[in-house]
Amino acid sequence: MTLPDNARGWAGIGPLHEVINRFLDEDAKTRALAAIRPRQPTGDSAFRTVLFTDLVGHTEMMQRLGDETGREVLREHETITRNVLKQHDGTEVKTMGDGFLASFGSVTKAVECAIALQRTFSEREGERLAVRIGMNAGEPLEEDGDLFGATVILASRIAAKAEGGEILVADTVRGLCSGKDFLFADRGEFVAKGFEEPVRLYEVRWRDG
Repeated sequence: MTLPDNARGWAGIGPLHEVINRFLDEDAKTRALAAIRPRQPTGDSAFRTVLFTDLVGHTEMMQRLGDETGREVLREHETITRNVLKQHDGTEVKTMGDGFLASFGSVTKAVECAIALQRTFSEREGERLAVRIGMNAGEPLEEDGDLFGATVILASRIAAKAEGGEILVADTVRGLCSGKDFLFADRGEFVAKGFEEPVRLYEVRWRDG
């Protein structure tokens, strides 16, 4: 598989939320050295809705199906995700093989995209693809086509909290959807790793009935 340039650094090291966990677990000296590496900031911190997807059980699936068949299933997962993102004006920021980071200028389109993804995966035939989705909204930093900052990290933490087939969003996203035709279920508060303040989560109900 050929990854876009901004994704190659992530290839082979697992879902993005795991990579972020490792970063936060590094010692202060390591983080300080990383911080002084030259960057090319764009100065762009526009308000966005950030969406993470993660294919649950990816490693087990690859071992069970074998590399060739497993890769075919992953390609279908990638094709579905990219098509649905395009249909809802989403921007693919990067892919990690078993998950995506995407952003949206519209919170409504982001939630609609998440629902469309879950419905599409649930309706397809063949190997079951259990995808969990986490979303947050804010002003992430954009550098060289990638997104950084607390908004992105929290979205990753929220995705990691979800089960396969679930969509979890921060209270910020729910508030921005006030008056929209979405159904939310309160999932309570949790303190995300690396954050001091608790965040209230809501599940987006996407199944009929």
